[in-house]
Amino acid sequence: MGSPEEVSVRESMDLADPDHRAAVGEFLARAELGFLYAEGPQEVVDSNATAEELLDADGSLVGADPRDTNPSFGPELVDAIEAATRTDQTVDERAVLDDETTLRFRVVPRSDGVAALVRDATEDLELRRELRRSNRILETLEDGVYTLNEAFVITSVNEAVTEMTGYDREELVGSHASMLAGSETLEKAEEILAMLRGDGSNVGMVESSIQTVDGESLPIETHFSPVEFDDGRRGRVGVVRDVTDRRRNESALRELSRSARRLLRADDAASVFDTVVDVTVAVWPEATVVAYSFNRTDAKLVPVAASGGEHDECGPGTPVWEAFTTGAETTIDPARTVDVDDASGTPFRRIDGAAAADPETTAPTGRVVERSNDPDEPSVRTLYATLDGHGLVRVEFDAAEPAGNVEEPVGLLAANAVAALDSVERENELSRNRRRLERLHSLNSLLRRINGELVDADTLDEIAGAVCDTLVESEQVEFVWFGETYRTGGDPTPIAQAGRSDGYLDSLRLSEPPTPGRGDGGRPGDIAEIPGVRAVETDEPVRVADVSDGLRQELWRERALACGHRSVLSVPLSYNGLCYGVLSVYADGRSVFDDEFGDLLVELGDNVANAISSLEMRRSLRTESLVELELRVDGRNSLFSRVASAFGESLHVDGTVPRENARSLVYFTTDGDPSDVAASVVAVESLRETDGGRSGRFEMVVSDETVADRVNAHGGSVDQLVASDDGVAMTTTFPRSIDVRRIVEHFEDRYGDVELRSRRDRTGGDRSDAGGEFSAELTERQREAVETAYFGGYFEWPRASTGEEIAAAMGITQPTFNRHLRTAERKVLDAVFDEDDPDD
Repeated sequence: MGSPEEVSVRESMDLADPDHRAAVGEFLARAELGFLYAEGPQEVVDSNATAEELLDADGSLVGADPRDTNPSFGPELVDAIEAATRTDQTVDERAVLDDETTLRFRVVPRSDGVAALVRDATEDLELRRELRRSNRILETLEDGVYTLNEAFVITSVNEAVTEMTGYDREELVGSHASMLAGSETLEKAEEILAMLRGDGSNVGMVESSIQTVDGESLPIETHFSPVEFDDGRRGRVGVVRDVTDRRRNESALRELSRSARRLLRADDAASVFDTVVDVTVAVWPEATVVAYSFNRTDAKLVPVAASGGEHDECGPGTPVWEAFTTGAETTIDPARTVDVDDASGTPFRRIDGAAAADPETTAPTGRVVERSNDPDEPSVRTLYATLDGHGLVRVEFDAAEPAGNVEEPVGLLAANAVAALDSVERENELSRNRRRLERLHSLNSLLRRINGELVDADTLDEIAGAVCDTLVESEQVEFVWFGETYRTGGDPTPIAQAGRSDGYLDSLRLSEPPTPGRGDGGRPGDIAEIPGVRAVETDEPVRVADVSDGLRQELWRERALACGHRSVLSVPLSYNGLCYGVLSVYADGRSVFDDEFGDLLVELGDNVANAISSLEMRRSLRTESLVELELRVDGRNSLFSRVASAFGESLHVDGTVPRENARSLVYFTTDGDPSDVAASVVAVESLRETDGGRSGRFEMVVSDETVADRVNAHGGSVDQLVASDDGVAMTTTFPRSIDVRRIVEHFEDRYGDVELRSRRDRTGGDRSDAGGEFSAELTERQREAVETAYFGGYFEWPRASTGEEIAAAMGITQPTFNRHLRTAERKVLDAVFDEDDPDD
């Protein structure tokens, strides 16, 4: 309402005096205050232009009665005039006009009336409102705000400063700043202020600490600036921030940096889990930390490292397990959660302020931190950090809220742990692969040696001995035995063994003859369950990963364990449906034969069976004691009978040549029509007339086993074979040592009805010695080339088949065929003329 001096002058003047009124009028005519004087106070006797302007009067106010409904006065001014007249007291009033202009009135009673001053207070009101808003903002800031005078005396603080220090506002205001800050901090601030004045800068910063009411040191960062107030006073204004959380975060990041190097150097998963626990406890000593490893076999989380105490395994249904899989069952505290940027791409969405995993996503991400509170223990805060499929880390805080941003460093530590665990897993896998490759390389070397010895062996006993003696050299093989069946029939009879047996074979009594009247074919004990016996009966490899499984059900397991055997592989030695025996290999560790090692041994069994078959074939060619069998096989399951039916005539088979993958070349003569054969018999891959159709001779490629193949597999040969649509009649020759009953049973198993029409003993004298020696000297490929050329009419004149056609039938090029054939021819000439065989 004007300066105090101005008001004093007005109140001291006698406005009833004309001279005085003239002086006042002259003064107020130039003033920014509105003035009016009312007598009675029913009539305005004087006013200035400012009052008329502020009151928005329509002309002069002189002569107007304030009590009238003149809108220029308004109810506030009228009420103030009446109150001053009635109480004889000065009255202050405020009015807000329609255009939001604020007017302030001061009405002073006089002896003969009232004097009223009118002022536009709109700007003052806005300033006061802005000041109140600023004060509210200052009081709600988390950072402290303070002012100091030039002597470093505290002149004001906001609520954050009191909360930060523990002092009341009244205790702080008026006290020296040294109550909170040390002398070094104040001296440093004074130096910075001097530098600011010299540089023309405005804001300085100090990192230091202040002392709370409890005597604790609180790390702070303060930004301050010199300031000059309206009344000319100088001071400082500043903002102080509690940096305890930031210091803790910086410490956590330093620990994380050091831990990253430790994690990268970890040699195993246990070291990684230990490092995670150690680092977490180093950053938050008050926390309880447990690291769980995921056991895929038992589907459980197993505690492998902890900051203390005993902790249980956690399976499905437990909070730890739910946090590991999806986190959906944990109780999320929205006040603490933030959006999680999942680096692995798992979808997340916000639900009531919390980050929740998509319900369709169940795989742990490895970098998501689940924050949860136990409703039964509201003072406990738990963080779950999943480590991909490796496991989970649980961090638990009791009562006290941990300082700083806990989620981010725990999440970073979890991400580093996942990278380290992945690296350990890859390194372990590489190490396992290196060891596996070394073992396979060693085993392949042994197998190559065995294959070389198979070629040189002249008897079954030599084959068995070579296989056992060489295999036992492998560090994975503890014991091996070789049993034969095709000479003696029945269960396998051990003919060779090597390694540490400790009487195991003797305890099985495999060599005992069957006892009449005893069950299971007269077998003693539990022979039927022995892996070697089962392999022969099923014609499938038998792998026993752990001998101790089913210990009470099978007696052989107890005997094997007593001898130190932990895993077994038994491989049947079968070739073209004929089982020659079994190869049984034992190891002192579990699951030794479950991987490539076992697969290679199965392949070795095939090679051994093939070698025995070749040995028997050579023996049959050299033997002078033979048995000739005349057989008739039912045609329902015979390929030759189906082909004869398609031709409409009988087939006279001249010879067969075995090929790879159970395929064969068949050469025969028939008078039938070949036009529908390939279409009606699925096994026929191709059919070709070998002599241009002049004599009904054909070459046929079939993809199914023939009856001739089975004869050859048993060490026999086909002397004559005629196939019709109802059966096959053939004359075969076998070594006299063969079990004829087993031969017949073998054909019955495959073809059903088999008739043995005759059996005659004969000698091999009709086969030339040179021919036998020649055949024994040929390789498999050379024998195939000679037989294919012979049966295909290559040696006839004119030739029934060209060299190109013979090579095509064998699936090789003509130059390769020529090389095999000429090598075989040289060998037969060497056999005839009894010369040394030159190098091929």
